[in-house]
Parts: sequence; C-alpha cells; structure tokens
Amino acid sequence: MELDYLITGQGLAGTLLGFELMKTGQRVHFIDAPVFQKASSVAAGLINPVVFRRLNKSWLVDELYPHMTETYAELENLLGRRFFFPMKICKVFGQGEADFWRKKSVENQLEPYVTVEPDFTPRPFLNLPYGCGWVEKSGRVDLPGLLDSFKKHLLQGNLLQPEIFDFSKLEVHRDGIRYKDFEARKIIFCEGHRASQNPFFGNIKFRHTKGEVLDLTVNNYQADSILNKACFFMPAGENRFRLGATYNWDQLDEIPTENGKNELTSKLEHIYTADYRISGHRAGIRPTTHDRRPVIGMHPGDPAVAIFNGLGSKGCLLGPYFARQFSDYLTGNTGQLHPEVDVARYFGAEP
Repeated sequence: MELDYLITGQGLAGTLLGFELMKTGQRVHFIDAPVFQKASSVAAGLINPVVFRRLNKSWLVDELYPHMTETYAELENLLGRRFFFPMKICKVFGQGEADFWRKKSVENQLEPYVTVEPDFTPRPFLNLPYGCGWVEKSGRVDLPGLLDSFKKHLLQGNLLQPEIFDFSKLEVHRDGIRYKDFEARKIIFCEGHRASQNPFFGNIKFRHTKGEVLDLTVNNYQADSILNKACFFMPAGENRFRLGATYNWDQLDEIPTENGKNELTSKLEHIYTADYRISGHRAGIRPTTHDRRPVIGMHPGDPAVAIFNGLGSKGCLLGPYFARQFSDYLTGNTGQLHPEVDVARYFGAEP
C-alpha cells in the first residue's frame, strides 16, 4: 500500500496530527497496539490557560486557544459527538492568596482569562474560608471519547492496523520508508512515553511522569465548574466527577496505587465536604521532556523519519496548534517549526 504518511500511535498526538494531514488530502495510515495503555486515554483532559504557581499565562496560550476550539469543533462535526466542554475553574485560595490573585492578574494582563476580583461567596459543600478566583476560557476535553470515536472512524475507512509496531520490519531510505506491505514518504512516531525505547530518538531527554486519577460518583453536589486546589475536581456529567492528578517521576508504570488514591482523596477532602464514592482508579505515563516542551520534527540523519511527542499534561491545549503547524511543515505550507519544540535541539542542530 502506497502512503504519504504512516503514523505509529493513535493517542492524542497521533489523532490530532493524522486529522490535520487527512484534511489536506494526504494518504495516512495508522499502526496502533490495542494492548498498550495510552496516557491520553486516562488523562483528565483539563484545559487551563494560566499557571497558578506564578499566576501568569500558560505558554503561547494566546495562539493556542483559538486553534484548540477550532480543531475540537471540526472533530465534533466529523465524528458527530461532543468532545470539548467549556467550564470555568474555581481556584480555591489559601491564606493571603486573594491579594496575590488580584495583584498578579493585573500585572500579568490576565483579564481575558481570569476574573480579577476574588470571590468570597459561600458555596454548599465547599470549604472556602479565604475565597476563590475564577478562570475563564477553561474546560475539559473528553479524551477517551475522542480517541475511541476517531479509532472507529479510521477502522471504517480501513486506515488503522491494530498491531504492535515491529522495528525489525522497518526499512528507511532517503526518500521514504517501507514497513511490511506499506510504502510511505515518511513515518511519524507518536508513541507517547514508549518513544524512550525508539532507536531513532535516543538523544531526546525524556522526563516522563506517572499520573493517577480517580473517577468519583457524587449524588448531592451539582457543579458546572472545575474545583482546583492542589488537585482538580472536574464534572464529567451525570453525577460523575474526575479527581486528579498525581505526579510521580520514579515509579514509571501504569499500575494504580493506594498511595496515589490516598493523596488525591486527602487533597479533595480539604476543600469538599460532601460524600462521594470511588468508581474508578487509573494510572498512565505522561510523555514529557526535560524542558517541558513538545518534541516535533524530522530526524536530522533520516529525513523520512519524524516524531510528534512530548505534549505532556497540557496536551489538550498544545496538541491542536502544533499538529496544525507540523502538518503545514510537512506539506510545505510553512518553512519552519517553533524553535522551542523542534527535535533539532536534541541533535545539536539549528532549529
């Protein structure tokens, strides 16, 4: 089978990039192992345009946000299902944080993304002794729903091979690749944390993190916003909530732990006083790099080999913008990638 692009991995990165390439008429095929756990499938899908620790804008958010809303709307139209749910974030304050919020919101020009004045309104079942602040232009993406719907779309078009990629079957040439019965101009690796074992990209300084999330059922608390203080407590529809997330740099496996569960429930119970029931507990490994930037581009020694990875915990916000940029780069509509994401930075080459 002759292709333009063979994509390995149908997590968030592979899905978004494949979608952008297919929009331009490129012949795209996916290889994805159904037995592998994806960080995308267990991620909460949180969209947060600000960094709470310093209270400033998230990196490139002014450019990222419009692309994000446009891309998810296009996917919703294609797949006939809603994936992006805008909702505010209620940032719960500790002592003295209300003044910090008011000051930094003005200094860092956050007004399009936050309500500058703190809110001291009491709310049922919430522990808010020092008030809260509101984040606008935030929300959640139904990542499991998106990935499953896009997978079905690919299977209907015979565009997905459900198998484990076998590097021993890959032949790489200057002008293309061959893999089993596929011939393609380029192969693009979108493998998530498994890129650490990719023989082409050993130079990349990955710093993966394990994250755990809980699914909760709540009967007497109605919310249309995401609660945040050292954790997030996110409505997921029909009395369901998602609670997360932990960060573990040492135990890099996909096994939920009692410690992770206890950490999350302890944080929740500092701010939420009503009953809840744990209905699910999942773990995944976030593909992150040492500088917390995505890693995108062509292998400098093998121009038929590419990577799109490292979206990390802000992948739902970063992914649409950089998938569009990389698609434009691959199809000749732009001459360069953003220098902070170009894979060339790991090979001593100029981006």
